[in-house]
Amino acid sequence: MSTLSEFISRRRGEERRAQLNKLLNYYIPPNLRPAANFLGGMTPSASYEGAVQGFDQALTPGASVSQRVGGIGQGLTGTAGIAAPLAVAKQAGMPAAQAVQEAFQGFSTGANYAGGVLADRLTQPGQMPTTYSNPVLAPFDAIRGMGDNGGPPLRDPLASVDDEAHSLPKYSGAAENRTTPYPRYRPAKTTDRMSRLESAVADVNNPIRNVFDKYIEKGITLRGPDWYNTEEMRDWFVGSLGEKEGDRQWREFMELIGTTSTGAKVPQNIRFASFYRALSPEDRTAVASLVNEKGITPRKAAEELGVLPPNMPEKFGYGHIKQRNMASNVVKREEGEWSREIPEELTGAARSKRLQANPKVKGFANDLLGDDTNIAADMHFMRMLAMADGGGDFLSAQAKLSKDAYAKAAEAIGPRAIKKYTSTRKVNGKPVSEVNLKKAWEDGKINDTSIFSSTPSAWADTPKANEYAAYEDMAKRVAAEYDMTPAQFQAALWMGAGDITGLADESQGTFMELFRVALDNRAAERGISRREMLEDFINNKGVLAVPAGAAISGGILGEEEQ
Repeated sequence: MSTLSEFISRRRGEERRAQLNKLLNYYIPPNLRPAANFLGGMTPSASYEGAVQGFDQALTPGASVSQRVGGIGQGLTGTAGIAAPLAVAKQAGMPAAQAVQEAFQGFSTGANYAGGVLADRLTQPGQMPTTYSNPVLAPFDAIRGMGDNGGPPLRDPLASVDDEAHSLPKYSGAAENRTTPYPRYRPAKTTDRMSRLESAVADVNNPIRNVFDKYIEKGITLRGPDWYNTEEMRDWFVGSLGEKEGDRQWREFMELIGTTSTGAKVPQNIRFASFYRALSPEDRTAVASLVNEKGITPRKAAEELGVLPPNMPEKFGYGHIKQRNMASNVVKREEGEWSREIPEELTGAARSKRLQANPKVKGFANDLLGDDTNIAADMHFMRMLAMADGGGDFLSAQAKLSKDAYAKAAEAIGPRAIKKYTSTRKVNGKPVSEVNLKKAWEDGKINDTSIFSSTPSAWADTPKANEYAAYEDMAKRVAAEYDMTPAQFQAALWMGAGDITGLADESQGTFMELFRVALDNRAAERGISRREMLEDFINNKGVLAVPAGAAISGGILGEEEQ
């Protein structure tokens, strides 16, 4: 028996070859086939024979140096042909241990180690291995290469940025839960409107359940269940910065997305978070504190403090109507108030206040980290439920109405009486009028809320502090019926109902889809590629804004952004 017999058993050769061929020809989706065929279309069975012949030659007693080198090259090339399906198997869901066992059945201790190292390198999180210029040396680098800098890395951690978002199974659906839920304030009793809504949702025969079915189904077609999956971004960070630092910076960015989400469209949200991420923690706190104190834009605050990030567009201030609120969130996060652990010494009213603070933005950030308990009961989710219920207690106390909607309200309340419920304030130097429709209803001035059935801004867009836990409990129960996490249910619902709740066109898309748009917009303005912009964003904390007034894909700058 040849020495190679100690490495590769022929007993199950045909069975093994059939399975490996099946992996190549059946399990590999079209976008992964180029990676699987990086050895020039070599099949597993051909690779097997190449490995057999090559290692036999290299291990033959008395072989010359040139024969041994040539044999090792041939053997390793064949090994790579066997190992390539391991990467495919990982992406197809087969456990790495099973793939190793099937592909390297019968290896000796030395070969098992080589196969294990190779499989480990091939099945790291991220995209498939990239093509080597020298396929003979590539697998040798994989076997020898645990940190010896003897060759290029086996995979390109950023390669998927040019692919469609969620193109791999691990990047779609519910992501791995990499966090713990924020505890919520649980009062002895919730509000009457929340109790009424809970009872309606619990009744499978209530018409509101049909509303859920309709919009959930539509939301699924719009990839609502994929919305919060940011595992791909985590792989980009980890692949570029290493496991510990990459994970830390990914978490930081996701939480900054949460802090700057108040009142912002998703593309704005991404740009704002990129600005605060570009600052050191100390400068971030200082800038946000100044924004909160003076009401100036983040750019102006950074200029005053002399900490403006590099490569900033000249005419973009990162300002927003809710910039003070965002800045306050940033400061609280930096000062530890976003900790998921409530200090033991915090009791009574102080504890309740901490639990009630920023429930939506914390839930939003946590969902982007994979949380399966918290939800972000945002404006669109809340409006959809309020409109489905139709109760006057769900009307807004600060309704910004269009001219036509205001005329309807004036007709119901009275042309003169409506002035009592109307207030005007200036936002960025412009007058903004708001109508307290809820108060008008409480005073008996509005008897039929159906006149606002197609006016999303007429309805409440924020849960009360003593309602949030009830919303999450309700979402958890209903989400289970659709085989979703609460976050998936929330995202699918607001995506599906976006056309009736006023969801902006530029916010249509999952987070990872819209992040790609943000990269493209900034890259186009700088004259670089999407990939280069991603590298600058991760490694240099490059900002993702474009000059004010510039045309961008995925929509135009919102009127609230300056």
